[in-house]
Amino acid sequence: MEAQYIIDAAFGIIAFFAAWVLKRVYVSIDDLWKKHDETAQRITQLAIELPKQYVTKSDLNQGLNAVHERFDKLEVKIDRFTGAG
Repeated sequence: MEAQYIIDAAFGIIAFFAAWVLKRVYVSIDDLWKKHDETAQRITQLAIELPKQYVTKSDLNQGLNAVHERFDKLEVKIDRFTGAG
């Protein structure tokens, strides 16, 4: 009968540690899901905020074209002033 108590105690200890490991795994997975949700929320927020903070390609091209036109006008004026043209 004593051998049965030893086997029962061993199974009890094994079950305790197995339950403890499963709990740790569950908590770790839960933490990973929380981090995933936070990251997904930050990416979504970034996708919403990004167009507000940065210029689009077409707007940049329009701005650069305006700057180039002004530089072209300045070149013409400098050429007229120096007599190179």
